[in-house]
Amino acid sequence: MPRDFWIGIATLGFATLYWLEAGKIRVSPLDGPVGASGLPNVLAYAMGVLSIALILRALLAHFRPIPGEAEAVETAPLVDRMRPHFRAIGMLALGIGYLLALPFIGYFLAIMVLLLAVSLYIGADLNLRTALVAILGAVSFHVLFVEFLHIPLPNGLLIDAVLSAGSSSGNS
Repeated sequence: MPRDFWIGIATLGFATLYWLEAGKIRVSPLDGPVGASGLPNVLAYAMGVLSIALILRALLAHFRPIPGEAEAVETAPLVDRMRPHFRAIGMLALGIGYLLALPFIGYFLAIMVLLLAVSLYIGADLNLRTALVAILGAVSFHVLFVEFLHIPLPNGLLIDAVLSAGSSSGNS
């Protein structure tokens, strides 16, 4: 069996364990409509679906190989074979940057910058359209989580400082 099949099996097992652990999160009477286990459950379901898709794709490729594909991969230079991994490491770095920036610039700005950075990383041009996608994406996430699901998102230290400076100057 191909490597992707076994990776899919392993991640499906991890998704199952994650889902079981998420089910152990206590329900509090103070929880909102989603609850504390809402996001972990959604992540477990998404990981499970993606794992099953990877397993099916690996099985399909194993039983119906594309002629000449295996030979082309084996003879390709190491740099060419590693290129997808470098791309994945870049995406991981963007995610880590997002997590590091979130406490300082807040959710709205962090998700907007992340959307813009990912768009540029995957090859979009820096233009008005790309900026509008990032802005409208951040607005959409804000509306979904804050307005629709009533999940408060962090403002960040920068926004809190600006808001407190504005309220203290108004009191003078």
